Amino acid sequence: MLPTLEPPALVQVSPTHVEFRNRQLLYFGGSDYFRLSWHPRVRATVARAVREIGLSVASSRTGTGNHPVYLRLEGALAKFFRFPSAVLVSGGYSGPLVAAQALEGLVTHVLGDARAHGCLKDAAAILGVHLLSFQHDDPDALGAAIQRCGRRSRVAVFTEGLSAHEGTIAPLREYLERLPANGVLLVDDAHGTGILGRRGRGSLEHLGLRDSRIILATTLSKALGCYGGAVLGPRWFRERVLCQSRIYGSSTALPLPFAAAGLVALDMIHHEGVALRARLCENTRIVKEAFRASHPDWLNRPGPMFAVAPGTVAAQESLRRRLLRAGIYPALIRYASGPADRFFRFAISTAHTHAQLVELRDLLLKFQQPE
Repeated sequence: MLPTLEPPALVQVSPTHVEFRNRQLLYFGGSDYFRLSWHPRVRATVARAVREIGLSVASSRTGTGNHPVYLRLEGALAKFFRFPSAVLVSGGYSGPLVAAQALEGLVTHVLGDARAHGCLKDAAAILGVHLLSFQHDDPDALGAAIQRCGRRSRVAVFTEGLSAHEGTIAPLREYLERLPANGVLLVDDAHGTGILGRRGRGSLEHLGLRDSRIILATTLSKALGCYGGAVLGPRWFRERVLCQSRIYGSSTALPLPFAAAGLVALDMIHHEGVALRARLCENTRIVKEAFRASHPDWLNRPGPMFAVAPGTVAAQESLRRRLLRAGIYPALIRYASGPADRFFRFAISTAHTHAQLVELRDLLLKFQQPE
């Protein structure tokens, strides 16, 4: 029998707290880094859209469900990310799968980061071509894998931009240097969107990259605090999505209120993002700076998240108990691409106060010492 992996029931009762087993606990989980899901403007937009345009089109967009709000959001996303085109999809996880269906017939090999997110692994399997993995964040390993594919191959490289767990950025520039002219680089930057770059455009802007071989997958459900996903690329790519993607063509479109809220959240990232990112960076620094001696690499990782992976079950249980005693929810999770079988993932947000951040920081510092 498979092990029972039913997650605990949580109710988020404020931007920084959840209710768990009749207790209110400080929350460092999730990926709503700016807590825009709690912003009055975003919530008011959802409520107004329910009243004025309804909950759902109850159809695929290739049927009778291509509402104008979708086209407006796609135009805004393309402009924001500086890509020729964007396609809205029902969720962040489905973005790479839609992209893979659009690439069918164009590639002979998919090279995936060994620790790629599950959506990228599922997307690679969809293509039904030769699959190779290369060592995590290793450009030389990628180059060697490309060489093994042969000169007549047409390769696609699948990778995350900003790591969901450790806050590291993939060496995308070095990947592009090794990628053949006819290759494709699919970057899932769900966690980099809104967080990285001078204007919040993510890992590509942070690294100063623009290249016609890049296809970008992102989400509206993390820094933007909404729901839905998008894939962006050249105009030919959008045409292939509309013509070839069965997921896009046969699934019910994103609920209309979320698309409307996505437009508002994207506008907020555009106009208020500088202040939001500055606050997030400062909050992240408060925690990470204290680990300069024990985890010096954390300071060089720009993401507002980090993982703690105790080496034994007993150590995991010890940290879990300490967190609960301190009134902090113990976000002990399983994730196929994580640093361990089970690990604690902590995500900093702009809503966390200095006192809350210090509380988490001091507890983790004490955990490094014998109990």
